[in-house]
Amino acid sequence: MNMKSGVEQAVYALLVLTRLPRQAMLSGEALSQQLHVSPTYLQKLMRKLVQAGIVLSVPGAKGGFRLQASPDDITIYDVYMAVEGVKSLYRSTGIFEGMLQLKDNNACLLSDVMDEAERAWQAVLKRQSIASLHSELNETCSADDLTKLDSWLKSTIR
Repeated sequence: MNMKSGVEQAVYALLVLTRLPRQAMLSGEALSQQLHVSPTYLQKLMRKLVQAGIVLSVPGAKGGFRLQASPDDITIYDVYMAVEGVKSLYRSTGIFEGMLQLKDNNACLLSDVMDEAERAWQAVLKRQSIASLHSELNETCSADDLTKLDSWLKSTIR
């Protein structure tokens, strides 16, 4: 499985947004600087999160982004679906049919195994929310590091 970096960037962007005071906005530029990611690519990701109803976007000089949905209601699977879209991780390329010269183009010994693996992977992502990752962030990071992040947010928010 090879997941694009966009899912990771989107999850961490959402984690930063969970620390915003209520009704505060954070610009895409500031967010991309804090995450050390491409501003152009982050804007595309944020647009996808807005379309999925996860993030609210307000245009203008005082605009920016903030969470629209509750962190408890946003699963990592929701983020994955918003960024990557609906598609299976496995697609048969027809090797099995060619190997045995089968006429059934739907035959694939791996399909059932891969479907089961994908369902298991999805179940794990559906169990984890942005809120649970936020709690883990608070437990694993030092108070100094969190204070630095919160101070940066206070100086940057709109």
